[in-house]
Amino acid sequence: MNENIGIYFSEARQAKGLSIEDIAEFLHIKSEYIQAIEAGTFDFNLPDIYKRGFYKSYADFLGLNIEEMMAKCPIKPFETLESSQKRREMIAQVAKKTQEVNHDNIKTSFDDDPNRPSTPLPSSFPMRHIFVLKVMGIVLAAILFLALMLYPLITNFSSKPKPSVATEDLRELIQKRIILRANGDVKLMIRNEEDKSKIFSGTLNKGGEKIIAYKKPIQIYFDHGEALVIEMDNGEYLHPDSGRGGLQIK
Repeated sequence: MNENIGIYFSEARQAKGLSIEDIAEFLHIKSEYIQAIEAGTFDFNLPDIYKRGFYKSYADFLGLNIEEMMAKCPIKPFETLESSQKRREMIAQVAKKTQEVNHDNIKTSFDDDPNRPSTPLPSSFPMRHIFVLKVMGIVLAAILFLALMLYPLITNFSSKPKPSVATEDLRELIQKRIILRANGDVKLMIRNEEDKSKIFSGTLNKGGEKIIAYKKPIQIYFDHGEALVIEMDNGEYLHPDSGRGGLQIK
C-alpha cells in the first residue's frame, strides 16, 4: 500500500495535544505499537487480528472515521472473499471425491466377491446398498463441510484478545475528561488533588487545546484565566476569572 495511513493518526493525535505515551496509557497499548501504527509499518510481532484491533481502537479514540480508516487499513481481515471461495471449492471437491470413492468401492466389492452368484441378482439388491452408501457419503460430506465452515470461526474466537478487561479499564479511565482551550497564551499546572502528583505542566498557546483524562478530583492552576476555556465531559463550559488563580475539577 503506497499511502502512509499513519499520518492520519499522528496529525489527529498532535491536534489533540496528546503524546504517544498518553495514548499508550489511555488504550493500554504499548507505545512501540502506537509508533508502528503511526509509521504505517505495523512492524510488531503479533497476529494480524491484534494489529487490526489496535488500529481500530486508536482510530476510534482519536475520533477518526472508523469506516474510512478500516477501508484504508493494510492489515486485511482473516476471512476474505478469495479464501471463502477457495473453501467452497474445496468442499465441493471433497463431496465429489467421496461419491467417487463410494462408487468404486461398490463396484470392487461385487466384482471381487468369490461367492458372487453366476446369475444376476435382482436389481433391487444392489440398488439398496448403493442408496445406503450414497447416504453415508452425503453425511460424511456434510460433516466435512461443517468442519471446514466452523474451523475459521473457532480459530478466530480462540485467538482473539480478551477486550473486556481493557475496555472496562478504558471506560473507567476516560469516564471523566475535560478539554482545555486557550484564547491566548496561558501557563498551566495540573495535578491530582489526592496525592499532588503532576498531570501536566507547561504553556498552552493561543488556539491550542489539551485533553485531560482523570478518575479523581484534580486541581488546575493558571496565570491568565481570561485566556482559558474548560469544556467538561457533560458539555458545560467553565470560564475562570481573569488573572492568576486555580480551581478544582471533580
